[in-house]
Formats: sequence, structure tokens, C-alpha cells
Amino acid sequence: MDNKSLWEKCWSKENIDNLLPYLEKYNNLKSDEIDLFQKEKIKKACDAACGFGTYTLALASNGFIVKAFDISENAAEITKEGLKRLGYDIEVKAASILQTGYADSEFDGAFAHSVLDHMTFADAKKGFAELCRIVRSGGLILVSFDEVDEDDLALEHENQEDGCIRFTGDSAKNGMILHPYDDVWVKELLSGKEILYEAVNSKDEHVFIVRN
Repeated sequence: MDNKSLWEKCWSKENIDNLLPYLEKYNNLKSDEIDLFQKEKIKKACDAACGFGTYTLALASNGFIVKAFDISENAAEITKEGLKRLGYDIEVKAASILQTGYADSEFDGAFAHSVLDHMTFADAKKGFAELCRIVRSGGLILVSFDEVDEDDLALEHENQEDGCIRFTGDSAKNGMILHPYDDVWVKELLSGKEILYEAVNSKDEHVFIVRN
């Protein structure tokens, strides 16, 4: 199963009625990451691999001009519907982080929560390069990476040469790629960029903000 088909299958099982209560928690979200974006005068932002729009909403409700995309058309539609119900009319489309279709330097900043660690390392480098292309020089790029927990490792999986694991077997994660968090490979991925912010958030995600 290819990456797009996998995420389409995952999001086909979701609907905005069930997700809306969770989405609403991100309305007017306050965080150190958003504070830094505001301090650095970021105005136009992209939410990359938006899922069901949590950070799209967080950015929009804090005054940013936002566009969003996800590889899954189902996720894009769920995001549009959820934002519409909360009073936001935002451009959301289906696209891959490897080829977003946006113009060079279209944005001042970008959020990419938990996406690059669900790709091979080669594709993660391409995806990060695409974020760098669509964000202007001097702008900010946020990326985050999940920890792999014992429940993940208990599922059937194959170890890949680049350090990723690919889930196999009958679990809902069958076919999904996950790169266990490792400071060395993340710093290699972000090589050449000034790291302005580094933290572990309440969801045990390792969050970095770099200057493009």
C-alpha cells in the first residue's frame, strides 16, 4: 500500500462529528511555539499534513493567514468542514509534502507536526526541502517528531535500513512508516538551519523551530 492510500484508508474511518470536540480545544490555543511565530512577525503560515485541522485552527484563531494541506483528500475535507463549523473559511487541499504545489516563498512560516517521522529518511529530507522552498528566507519552520512507545514496538514490524520501522501484520498501522526519535538523525535532517526553539511538549513530541 502506498503512502497516500494508507492515509486515505486511515482518514476514511473518521468524521467531523466525532472529531469536532477535540478540534475545538485548539481554538485560540496559546503556546510557546505560537508566541515565537508572533514575535518573529510571521503573518502567512502553512499547516503541512494538517490531519483534521488542529493546528490550522490554532494558527487561524491566533490571527495568522493560513493555508493547509494533507496527503489525504478525506482529511482535507474533514478539516474544511470542521473549520467551517467554527466560522473559518480557509483554503485546504490534498497534496503531498513532497510536492505541495505552492509557490516559492509563498509563506512566512510553516507548521509540520508529526509528518517527517512517518516517512523514509530520504523522503523526510525531500519533504523538509519542500517546506524550505515554500517558506521565505528568514521565515520559521516548525517540525515535530513522536517518540516510539512500547505499544508500537509490540506490533508486528520490519526494521528498515535507514532506521525506520514499517508496521506489518493485522494492526490498523499496517503499512505505516515510523522513524523512532533520534537526536542525531533529526539534527542531520535540520543541518544548516538555525534552531531557535527545541522542546518536548505534553504529547511527548520533540518540537523544533528553525529559521529558514
